[in-house]
Amino acid sequence: MARVSIFDTTLRDGLKSPGTILSLEEKLRMARQLARLNVDVLDIGFPAASEEQFSAAERIIQEVKGPELCVLARATNLRDFDIAWNVLKHAPRGRLHTFVPVSRAYREHYLKKSLKETVEIAVKAIARAREYTDNVEFSLVDAFRADPEEVKAMVRAALKAGAAVVNLADTVGAATPSHVKSLLRFIGKQGESSGKGRLSIHCHNDLGLAVANSLAAIEGGAEQVHCTVNGIGERAGNAPLEEVLVALRAHGELFKKESGVKMEEIYPTCRLVSRLTGIGLQPHKPVVGSNVFVFEPVVPQLEDNEDKPPCEIIDPRELGADNVGDVLAAETGLEAFRNKLMELGYEFTEDQTSQYYEDFKDLAGKKGLVFDADLELLLGSRSPMMQVRYRLLYLNVTAGSISVPNATVQLEVDGQILQDAGFGHGPVDAAFKTICKIVRRFPKLVRYEVRAVTGGTDAQGEVSLRLEEGGCLVSGRAVDTDIVLASARALVDGLNKLESLQGEPPISEFTDMESWLPRL
Repeated sequence: MARVSIFDTTLRDGLKSPGTILSLEEKLRMARQLARLNVDVLDIGFPAASEEQFSAAERIIQEVKGPELCVLARATNLRDFDIAWNVLKHAPRGRLHTFVPVSRAYREHYLKKSLKETVEIAVKAIARAREYTDNVEFSLVDAFRADPEEVKAMVRAALKAGAAVVNLADTVGAATPSHVKSLLRFIGKQGESSGKGRLSIHCHNDLGLAVANSLAAIEGGAEQVHCTVNGIGERAGNAPLEEVLVALRAHGELFKKESGVKMEEIYPTCRLVSRLTGIGLQPHKPVVGSNVFVFEPVVPQLEDNEDKPPCEIIDPRELGADNVGDVLAAETGLEAFRNKLMELGYEFTEDQTSQYYEDFKDLAGKKGLVFDADLELLLGSRSPMMQVRYRLLYLNVTAGSISVPNATVQLEVDGQILQDAGFGHGPVDAAFKTICKIVRRFPKLVRYEVRAVTGGTDAQGEVSLRLEEGGCLVSGRAVDTDIVLASARALVDGLNKLESLQGEPPISEFTDMESWLPRL
Protein backbone atom coordinates (compact mmCIF):
# COMPACT_ATOMS: atom_id res chain seq x y z
CA MET A 1 0.00 0.00 0.00
CA ALA A 2 1.01 3.65 -0.44
CA ARG A 3 2.74 5.36 2.48
CA VAL A 4 1.27 8.23 4.52
CA SER A 5 3.89 10.44 6.13
CA ILE A 6 3.27 11.22 9.81
CA PHE A 7 4.30 14.76 10.74
CA ASP A 8 4.36 15.02 14.52
CA THR A 9 4.03 18.56 15.90
CA THR A 10 3.64 17.69 19.60
CA LEU A 11 6.81 19.59 20.53
CA ARG A 12 5.63 22.79 18.83
CA ASP A 13 1.89 23.04 18.25
CA GLY A 14 1.08 20.59 21.04
CA LEU A 15 2.97 22.61 23.63
CA LYS A 16 0.66 25.56 22.97
CA SER A 17 -1.75 23.88 25.40
CA PRO A 18 -2.27 26.43 28.20
CA GLY A 19 0.10 25.94 31.11
CA THR A 20 2.24 23.35 29.34
CA ILE A 21 5.88 24.09 30.08
CA LEU A 22 8.62 21.50 29.66
CA SER A 23 12.25 21.63 30.66
CA LEU A 24 14.90 20.95 28.04
CA GLU A 25 15.46 17.45 29.42
CA GLU A 26 11.73 16.73 29.22
CA LYS A 27 11.61 17.88 25.60
CA LEU A 28 14.56 15.63 24.81
CA ARG A 29 12.86 12.69 26.51
CA MET A 30 9.72 13.28 24.48
CA ALA A 31 11.67 13.68 21.23
CA ARG A 32 13.54 10.41 21.82
CA GLN A 33 10.28 8.58 22.39
CA LEU A 34 8.76 10.04 19.22
CA ALA A 35 11.83 8.82 17.37
CA ARG A 36 11.25 5.35 18.85
CA LEU A 37 7.67 5.60 17.61
CA ASN A 38 9.25 6.16 14.18
CA VAL A 39 7.32 9.23 13.06
CA ASP A 40 8.44 10.43 9.62
CA VAL A 41 8.83 14.12 10.46
CA LEU A 42 9.43 15.61 13.89
CA ASP A 43 8.54 19.27 14.31
CA ILE A 44 11.04 20.50 16.90
CA GLY A 45 9.96 24.11 17.24
CA PHE A 46 10.45 27.72 16.25
CA PRO A 47 14.12 28.66 16.87
CA ALA A 48 13.66 32.39 16.23
CA ALA A 49 10.98 32.68 18.93
CA SER A 50 13.40 32.60 21.88
CA GLU A 51 16.82 31.55 23.04
CA GLU A 52 15.19 28.66 24.92
CA GLN A 53 13.53 27.32 21.76
CA PHE A 54 16.77 27.73 19.80
CA SER A 55 18.69 25.75 22.43
CA ALA A 56 16.03 23.03 22.60
CA ALA A 57 16.04 22.56 18.81
CA GLU A 58 19.84 22.50 18.81
CA ARG A 59 20.00 19.78 21.48
CA ILE A 60 17.33 17.66 19.80
CA ILE A 61 19.22 17.77 16.50
CA GLN A 62 22.41 16.75 18.29
CA GLU A 63 20.89 13.87 20.25
CA VAL A 64 17.83 12.51 18.43
CA LYS A 65 18.31 10.30 15.39
CA GLY A 66 15.82 8.83 12.94
CA PRO A 67 13.02 11.21 11.90
CA GLU A 68 13.34 14.08 9.49
CA LEU A 69 13.65 17.16 11.71
CA CYS A 70 11.64 20.29 10.93
CA VAL A 71 11.78 23.87 12.24
CA LEU A 72 9.45 26.80 11.68
CA ALA A 73 10.21 30.25 10.24
CA ARG A 74 7.82 33.15 9.66
CA ALA A 75 7.28 34.22 6.07
CA THR A 76 6.93 37.81 7.26
CA ASN A 77 10.41 37.87 8.82
CA LEU A 78 13.07 36.53 6.48
CA ARG A 79 15.70 36.69 9.24
CA ASP A 80 13.87 33.73 10.83
CA PHE A 81 15.25 31.52 8.05
CA ASP A 82 18.84 32.45 8.88
CA ILE A 83 18.27 31.60 12.54
CA ALA A 84 16.45 28.38 11.66
CA TRP A 85 19.19 27.21 9.35
CA ASN A 86 21.87 27.87 11.98
CA VAL A 87 20.18 25.05 13.89
CA LEU A 88 18.94 22.87 11.05
CA LYS A 89 22.20 22.69 9.10
CA HIS A 90 23.48 20.14 11.61
CA ALA A 91 20.58 17.73 11.00
CA PRO A 92 21.19 14.71 8.71
CA ARG A 93 17.74 15.34 7.23
CA GLY A 94 16.16 18.74 7.81
CA ARG A 95 13.08 20.61 6.66
CA LEU A 96 12.22 24.32 6.74
CA HIS A 97 8.56 25.10 7.32
CA THR A 98 6.94 28.47 6.67
CA PHE A 99 3.38 29.76 6.38
CA VAL A 100 0.98 32.59 5.51
CA PRO A 101 -2.73 33.11 6.21
CA VAL A 102 -4.93 32.50 3.17
CA SER A 103 -8.48 33.23 4.38
CA ARG A 104 -9.72 36.80 4.12
CA ALA A 105 -10.42 36.92 7.88
CA TYR A 106 -6.90 35.86 8.81
CA ARG A 107 -5.18 37.98 6.14
CA GLU A 108 -6.98 41.13 7.21
CA HIS A 109 -6.47 40.49 10.92
CA TYR A 110 -2.79 39.47 10.90
CA LEU A 111 -1.33 40.99 7.74
CA LYS A 112 -3.78 43.60 6.48
CA LYS A 113 -2.78 42.47 3.00
CA SER A 114 -4.62 41.54 -0.19
CA LEU A 115 -4.35 38.04 -1.65
CA LYS A 116 -1.87 39.26 -4.24
CA GLU A 117 0.36 40.84 -1.60
CA THR A 118 0.15 37.71 0.57
CA VAL A 119 1.14 35.50 -2.35
CA GLU A 120 4.18 37.71 -2.92
CA ILE A 121 5.17 37.27 0.74
CA ALA A 122 4.80 33.50 0.40
CA VAL A 123 6.88 33.29 -2.76
CA LYS A 124 9.69 35.38 -1.25
CA ALA A 125 9.70 33.23 1.88
CA ILE A 126 9.89 29.97 -0.08
CA ALA A 127 12.69 31.42 -2.21
CA ARG A 128 14.59 32.40 0.93
CA ALA A 129 14.14 28.94 2.42
CA ARG A 130 15.35 27.31 -0.80
CA GLU A 131 18.61 29.22 -0.52
CA TYR A 132 19.34 26.76 2.28
CA THR A 133 17.45 23.58 1.31
CA ASP A 134 15.09 22.13 -1.29
CA ASN A 135 13.12 20.48 1.50
CA VAL A 136 10.63 23.28 2.15
CA GLU A 137 7.12 22.89 3.52
CA PHE A 138 4.62 25.68 3.05
CA SER A 139 1.37 25.97 5.03
CA LEU A 140 -1.80 27.84 4.14
CA VAL A 141 -3.30 29.00 7.42
CA ASP A 142 -7.11 28.81 7.75
CA ALA A 143 -7.39 27.21 4.32
CA PHE A 144 -10.84 25.74 4.83
CA ARG A 145 -12.58 29.07 5.46
CA ALA A 146 -10.93 30.62 2.43
CA ASP A 147 -12.25 30.96 -1.11
CA PRO A 148 -11.23 27.71 -2.90
CA GLU A 149 -10.05 29.69 -5.90
CA GLU A 150 -7.80 31.77 -3.66
CA VAL A 151 -6.47 28.60 -2.05
CA LYS A 152 -5.80 27.21 -5.50
CA ALA A 153 -3.92 30.37 -6.50
CA MET A 154 -1.78 30.21 -3.36
CA VAL A 155 -1.02 26.51 -3.89
CA ARG A 156 -0.06 27.15 -7.51
CA ALA A 157 2.30 29.94 -6.48
CA ALA A 158 3.88 27.85 -3.71
CA LEU A 159 4.53 24.91 -6.02
CA LYS A 160 5.95 27.17 -8.69
CA ALA A 161 8.25 28.74 -6.08
CA GLY A 162 9.57 25.28 -5.23
CA ALA A 163 7.73 24.10 -2.11
CA ALA A 164 8.20 20.33 -1.70
CA VAL A 165 5.14 19.99 0.57
CA VAL A 166 2.03 22.16 0.60
CA ASN A 167 0.06 21.89 3.83
CA LEU A 168 -3.59 22.93 4.15
CA ALA A 169 -4.39 23.92 7.73
CA ASP A 170 -7.85 23.79 9.26
CA THR A 171 -6.59 26.29 11.81
CA VAL A 172 -9.86 26.89 13.66
CA GLY A 173 -11.29 23.38 13.30
CA ALA A 174 -14.26 24.54 11.25
CA ALA A 175 -14.10 22.04 8.38
CA THR A 176 -16.14 18.88 7.81
CA PRO A 177 -14.94 15.65 6.12
CA SER A 178 -16.88 16.30 2.89
CA HIS A 179 -15.46 19.85 2.75
CA VAL A 180 -11.91 18.56 3.28
CA LYS A 181 -12.16 15.82 0.69
CA SER A 182 -13.66 18.17 -1.87
CA LEU A 183 -10.98 20.86 -1.42
CA LEU A 184 -8.11 18.35 -1.40
CA ARG A 185 -9.28 16.81 -4.65
CA PHE A 186 -9.76 20.24 -6.19
CA ILE A 187 -6.29 21.34 -5.11
CA GLY A 188 -4.73 17.97 -5.87
CA LYS A 189 -5.14 18.51 -9.59
CA GLN A 190 -2.82 21.49 -9.30
CA GLY A 191 -0.05 19.29 -7.87
CA GLU A 192 -0.56 16.66 -10.55
CA SER A 193 -0.33 19.22 -13.32
CA SER A 194 2.88 20.67 -11.91
CA GLY A 195 4.42 17.24 -11.48
CA LYS A 196 5.85 18.11 -8.06
CA GLY A 197 4.88 18.81 -4.50
CA ARG A 198 2.98 16.71 -1.98
CA LEU A 199 -0.23 17.70 -0.23
CA SER A 200 -0.54 17.65 3.54
CA ILE A 201 -3.28 18.29 6.11
CA HIS A 202 -3.22 19.95 9.55
CA CYS A 203 -6.48 19.71 11.51
CA HIS A 204 -7.63 21.23 14.78
CA ASN A 205 -10.36 19.62 16.84
CA ASP A 206 -12.75 22.45 17.72
CA LEU A 207 -15.75 20.51 16.40
CA GLY A 208 -14.38 17.08 17.35
CA LEU A 209 -13.70 16.30 13.68
CA ALA A 210 -9.90 16.46 13.50
CA VAL A 211 -9.46 12.71 13.02
CA ALA A 212 -12.35 12.42 10.57
CA ASN A 213 -11.04 15.39 8.61
CA SER A 214 -7.51 13.98 8.53
CA LEU A 215 -8.79 10.65 7.22
CA ALA A 216 -10.94 12.44 4.65
CA ALA A 217 -7.82 14.30 3.49
CA ILE A 218 -6.00 11.00 3.02
CA GLU A 219 -8.91 9.78 0.90
CA GLY A 220 -8.71 13.06 -1.01
CA GLY A 221 -5.05 12.56 -1.86
CA ALA A 222 -3.05 13.96 1.06
CA GLU A 223 0.28 12.20 1.50
CA GLN A 224 1.12 13.69 4.89
CA VAL A 225 -0.86 14.24 8.10
CA HIS A 226 0.06 16.65 10.91
CA CYS A 227 -0.86 15.37 14.39
CA THR A 228 0.03 15.56 18.07
CA VAL A 229 0.21 12.82 20.67
CA ASN A 230 -3.03 12.66 22.67
CA GLY A 231 -4.33 15.47 20.44
CA ILE A 232 -2.84 18.16 22.69
CA GLY A 233 -2.68 21.75 21.46
CA GLU A 234 -4.35 25.12 21.84
CA ARG A 235 -8.13 25.35 22.31
CA ALA A 236 -9.59 21.87 21.61
CA GLY A 237 -6.24 20.54 20.40
CA ASN A 238 -5.01 18.89 17.21
CA ALA A 239 -5.67 15.62 15.42
CA PRO A 240 -4.61 12.88 17.88
CA LEU A 241 -1.75 10.91 16.34
CA GLU A 242 -2.74 7.63 17.98
CA GLU A 243 -6.34 7.80 16.71
CA VAL A 244 -5.29 8.56 13.14
CA LEU A 245 -2.78 5.70 13.16
CA VAL A 246 -5.13 3.11 14.62
CA ALA A 247 -7.89 4.11 12.17
CA LEU A 248 -5.44 3.63 9.31
CA ARG A 249 -4.44 0.23 10.68
CA ALA A 250 -8.02 -0.89 11.27
CA HIS A 251 -9.23 0.26 7.83
CA GLY A 252 -6.16 -0.22 5.68
CA GLU A 253 -8.15 -1.76 2.83
CA LEU A 254 -10.46 1.25 2.71
CA PHE A 255 -7.73 3.90 2.69
CA LYS A 256 -5.15 1.81 0.83
CA LYS A 257 -2.55 3.69 2.84
CA GLU A 258 -0.25 2.74 5.69
CA SER A 259 2.25 4.44 7.98
CA GLY A 260 5.68 3.35 9.07
CA VAL A 261 5.18 3.92 12.80
CA LYS A 262 5.87 1.22 15.37
CA MET A 263 2.39 0.51 16.66
CA GLU A 264 3.70 -1.11 19.85
CA GLU A 265 5.14 2.26 20.89
CA ILE A 266 1.80 4.09 20.76
CA TYR A 267 0.66 3.44 24.30
CA PRO A 268 4.07 4.17 25.93
CA THR A 269 4.29 7.39 23.91
CA CYS A 270 0.82 8.56 24.92
CA ARG A 271 1.52 7.74 28.55
CA LEU A 272 4.82 9.64 28.48
CA VAL A 273 3.32 12.76 26.89
CA SER A 274 0.45 12.76 29.36
CA ARG A 275 2.86 12.52 32.27
CA LEU A 276 5.32 15.17 31.05
CA THR A 277 2.64 17.71 30.12
CA GLY A 278 0.37 17.04 33.10
CA ILE A 279 -2.58 16.69 30.70
CA GLY A 280 -4.46 13.59 31.78
CA LEU A 281 -6.31 11.13 29.59
CA GLN A 282 -10.01 10.75 30.23
CA PRO A 283 -11.08 7.10 30.72
CA HIS A 284 -13.11 7.11 27.50
CA LYS A 285 -10.33 8.63 25.40
CA PRO A 286 -10.23 6.62 22.12
CA VAL A 287 -7.36 4.14 21.71
CA VAL A 288 -5.51 4.86 24.96
CA GLY A 289 -8.15 5.63 27.61
CA SER A 290 -8.31 3.27 30.59
CA ASN A 291 -11.82 2.09 29.63
CA VAL A 292 -11.14 1.42 25.95
CA PHE A 293 -10.39 -2.29 26.30
CA VAL A 294 -12.71 -2.95 29.24
CA PHE A 295 -16.18 -4.35 28.56
CA GLU A 296 -18.84 -6.47 30.19
CA PRO A 297 -18.62 -10.16 29.26
CA VAL A 298 -22.37 -10.60 29.65
CA VAL A 299 -24.84 -8.80 27.38
CA PRO A 300 -28.34 -9.91 28.52
CA GLN A 301 -29.98 -8.30 25.48
CA LEU A 302 -28.17 -10.84 23.29
CA GLU A 303 -27.30 -13.94 25.27
CA ASP A 304 -25.69 -14.87 28.55
CA ASN A 305 -22.11 -15.82 27.75
CA GLU A 306 -19.09 -15.69 30.03
CA ASP A 307 -16.57 -15.72 27.16
CA LYS A 308 -14.78 -12.54 26.17
CA PRO A 309 -16.99 -10.71 23.61
CA PRO A 310 -15.55 -9.76 20.18
CA CYS A 311 -15.47 -6.01 20.89
CA GLU A 312 -11.85 -5.18 20.08
CA ILE A 313 -11.17 -3.75 16.64
CA ILE A 314 -7.44 -3.91 17.38
CA ASP A 315 -5.48 -6.02 19.84
CA PRO A 316 -4.28 -3.74 22.69
CA ARG A 317 -1.00 -5.68 22.72
CA GLU A 318 -0.27 -4.23 19.28
CA LEU A 319 -0.26 -0.78 20.90
CA GLY A 320 1.96 -1.74 23.81
CA ALA A 321 -1.04 -1.55 26.16
CA ASP A 322 -1.16 -5.15 27.35
CA ASN A 323 0.18 -4.47 30.85
CA VAL A 324 2.14 -2.04 32.99
CA GLY A 325 5.42 -3.79 32.22
CA ASP A 326 7.79 -6.18 33.94
CA VAL A 327 8.48 -5.70 37.61
CA LEU A 328 11.71 -5.06 39.47
CA ALA A 329 12.23 -5.98 43.11
CA ALA A 330 14.34 -4.38 45.82
CA GLU A 331 17.09 -6.96 45.28
CA THR A 332 17.46 -6.06 41.57
CA GLY A 333 21.12 -5.38 40.78
CA LEU A 334 22.62 -2.32 39.12
CA GLU A 335 23.27 -4.13 35.84
CA ALA A 336 19.67 -5.37 35.57
CA PHE A 337 18.49 -1.87 36.43
CA ARG A 338 20.73 -0.37 33.71
CA ASN A 339 19.33 -2.86 31.17
CA LYS A 340 15.78 -1.88 32.12
CA LEU A 341 16.59 1.80 31.54
CA MET A 342 17.93 0.96 28.07
CA GLU A 343 14.81 -1.10 27.34
CA LEU A 344 12.63 1.89 28.26
CA GLY A 345 14.66 4.18 25.99
CA TYR A 346 16.52 6.20 28.63
CA GLU A 347 20.09 7.34 28.05
CA PHE A 348 22.02 8.31 31.17
CA THR A 349 25.64 8.68 32.22
CA GLU A 350 27.14 6.21 34.69
CA ASP A 351 26.85 8.75 37.52
CA GLN A 352 23.20 9.47 36.69
CA THR A 353 22.41 5.76 36.46
CA SER A 354 23.97 5.16 39.87
CA GLN A 355 21.97 8.03 41.39
CA TYR A 356 18.71 6.81 39.85
CA TYR A 357 19.49 3.31 41.08
CA GLU A 358 19.57 4.64 44.63
CA ASP A 359 16.22 6.38 44.02
CA PHE A 360 14.86 3.08 42.70
CA LYS A 361 16.07 1.23 45.80
CA ASP A 362 14.30 3.77 48.02
CA LEU A 363 11.07 3.32 46.06
CA ALA A 364 11.35 -0.47 46.06
CA GLY A 365 11.82 -0.34 49.81
CA LYS A 366 8.49 1.48 50.13
CA LYS A 367 6.34 -0.59 47.78
CA GLY A 368 8.14 -3.88 47.15
CA LEU A 369 7.60 -4.36 43.42
CA VAL A 370 8.38 -1.55 40.96
CA PHE A 371 6.57 -1.61 37.61
CA ASP A 372 7.73 0.06 34.38
CA ALA A 373 5.14 2.77 34.92
CA ASP A 374 6.53 3.40 38.44
CA LEU A 375 10.04 3.60 37.06
CA GLU A 376 9.13 5.99 34.26
CA LEU A 377 7.45 8.30 36.75
CA LEU A 378 10.38 8.12 39.13
CA LEU A 379 12.85 9.03 36.39
CA GLY A 380 10.60 11.74 35.01
CA SER A 381 10.22 13.34 38.43
CA ARG A 382 14.01 13.66 38.67
CA SER A 383 14.37 15.62 35.41
CA PRO A 384 15.93 19.05 36.04
CA MET A 385 13.71 22.09 35.77
CA MET A 386 14.47 25.13 33.62
CA GLN A 387 15.14 27.07 36.80
CA VAL A 388 14.95 25.73 40.33
CA ARG A 389 14.62 28.42 42.95
CA TYR A 390 12.58 26.43 45.46
CA ARG A 391 13.42 22.96 46.83
CA LEU A 392 11.30 20.98 49.28
CA LEU A 393 13.57 19.61 52.00
CA TYR A 394 11.17 18.48 54.71
CA LEU A 395 7.44 18.02 55.20
CA ASN A 396 5.55 16.81 58.23
CA VAL A 397 1.75 16.85 58.29
CA THR A 398 -0.64 15.97 61.10
CA ALA A 399 -4.33 15.38 60.39
CA GLY A 400 -7.20 13.30 61.67
CA SER A 401 -10.84 13.31 62.68
CA ILE A 402 -10.10 15.25 65.87
CA SER A 403 -6.92 17.30 65.40
CA VAL A 404 -6.76 20.40 63.20
CA PRO A 405 -4.67 19.62 60.08
CA ASN A 406 -1.28 21.30 60.32
CA ALA A 407 1.96 21.17 58.35
CA THR A 408 5.60 21.91 59.07
CA VAL A 409 7.61 22.68 55.94
CA GLN A 410 11.28 23.27 55.30
CA LEU A 411 12.29 24.77 51.94
CA GLU A 412 15.51 25.84 50.31
CA VAL A 413 14.93 29.23 48.66
CA ASP A 414 17.84 30.73 46.73
CA GLY A 415 20.20 28.54 48.76
CA GLN A 416 18.74 29.68 52.10
CA ILE A 417 16.91 27.18 54.31
CA LEU A 418 13.53 28.48 55.53
CA GLN A 419 11.00 26.75 57.77
CA ASP A 420 7.46 27.53 58.86
CA ALA A 421 4.24 25.86 59.97
CA GLY A 422 0.58 26.42 59.23
CA PHE A 423 -2.96 25.10 59.45
CA GLY A 424 -5.46 24.15 56.76
CA HIS A 425 -8.79 22.50 56.08
CA GLY A 426 -6.99 19.25 55.28
CA PRO A 427 -3.42 17.90 55.09
CA VAL A 428 -2.85 19.02 51.48
CA ASP A 429 -4.41 22.43 52.16
CA ALA A 430 -2.17 22.89 55.19
CA ALA A 431 0.95 21.94 53.24
CA PHE A 432 0.07 24.22 50.33
CA LYS A 433 -0.66 27.25 52.50
CA THR A 434 2.55 26.81 54.45
CA ILE A 435 4.67 26.48 51.31
CA CYS A 436 3.12 29.59 49.79
CA LYS A 437 3.60 31.53 53.02
CA ILE A 438 7.30 30.69 52.96
CA VAL A 439 7.87 31.67 49.32
CA ARG A 440 5.48 34.67 49.54
CA ARG A 441 3.75 33.60 46.36
CA PHE A 442 0.00 32.90 46.21
CA PRO A 443 -1.11 31.78 42.74
CA LYS A 444 -4.63 30.54 42.11
CA LEU A 445 -4.99 26.76 42.11
CA VAL A 446 -7.25 26.06 39.13
CA ARG A 447 -6.87 22.26 38.95
CA TYR A 448 -5.75 19.48 41.25
CA GLU A 449 -5.78 15.80 40.26
CA VAL A 450 -4.51 12.60 41.83
CA ARG A 451 -4.08 9.34 39.94
CA ALA A 452 -2.84 5.92 41.04
CA VAL A 453 -0.06 4.73 38.72
CA THR A 454 -0.52 1.01 39.32
CA GLY A 455 -2.90 -1.17 41.29
CA GLY A 456 -2.63 -1.86 45.01
CA THR A 457 -2.63 0.24 48.15
CA ASP A 458 1.14 0.71 47.82
CA ALA A 459 0.82 2.33 44.38
CA GLN A 460 2.56 5.59 43.62
CA GLY A 461 0.21 8.53 43.40
CA GLU A 462 0.73 10.95 40.53
CA VAL A 463 -0.39 14.49 41.36
CA SER A 464 -1.03 17.01 38.58
CA LEU A 465 -2.05 20.58 39.28
CA ARG A 466 -2.38 23.85 37.45
CA LEU A 467 -1.54 27.30 38.82
CA GLU A 468 -2.53 30.74 37.51
CA GLU A 469 -0.83 33.98 38.42
CA GLY A 470 -0.96 37.29 36.59
CA GLY A 471 -2.45 35.72 33.48
CA CYS A 472 0.28 33.06 33.39
CA LEU A 473 -0.86 29.43 33.56
CA VAL A 474 1.56 26.61 34.46
CA SER A 475 1.31 22.97 35.44
CA GLY A 476 3.07 21.11 38.21
CA ARG A 477 3.40 17.38 38.79
CA ALA A 478 5.08 14.89 41.09
CA VAL A 479 4.80 11.27 42.20
CA ASP A 480 5.24 9.47 45.49
CA THR A 481 3.67 6.69 47.49
CA ASP A 482 2.66 9.46 49.92
CA ILE A 483 -0.06 11.56 48.27
CA VAL A 484 0.46 14.59 50.53
CA LEU A 485 4.20 14.61 49.81
CA ALA A 486 3.53 14.23 46.07
CA SER A 487 1.08 17.14 46.27
CA ALA A 488 3.64 19.37 47.97
CA ARG A 489 6.29 18.49 45.39
CA ALA A 490 3.86 19.18 42.57
CA LEU A 491 3.15 22.62 44.02
CA VAL A 492 6.88 23.39 44.26
CA ASP A 493 7.29 22.19 40.67
CA GLY A 494 4.59 24.63 39.55
CA LEU A 495 6.06 27.48 41.60
CA ASN A 496 9.45 26.94 39.96
CA LYS A 497 7.82 27.15 36.54
CA LEU A 498 6.14 30.42 37.49
CA GLU A 499 9.54 31.66 38.63
CA SER A 500 11.07 30.68 35.29
CA LEU A 501 8.41 32.59 33.38
CA GLN A 502 7.74 35.59 35.58
CA GLY A 503 10.39 36.04 38.22
CA GLU A 504 9.42 37.29 41.67
CA PRO A 505 5.86 38.73 41.79
CA PRO A 506 5.31 42.31 42.92
CA ILE A 507 4.09 42.88 46.48
CA SER A 508 0.72 44.02 45.11
CA GLU A 509 0.03 40.48 43.95
CA PHE A 510 0.24 39.01 47.46
CA THR A 511 -3.17 37.92 48.64
CA ASP A 512 -4.85 36.72 51.80
CA MET A 513 -3.86 33.11 52.48
CA GLU A 514 -7.33 32.11 53.54
CA SER A 515 -8.85 32.98 50.17
CA TRP A 516 -6.14 32.11 47.68
CA LEU A 517 -6.97 28.45 47.15
CA PRO A 518 -9.99 26.16 47.25
CA ARG A 519 -10.38 23.67 50.05
CA LEU A 520 -8.62 20.36 49.43
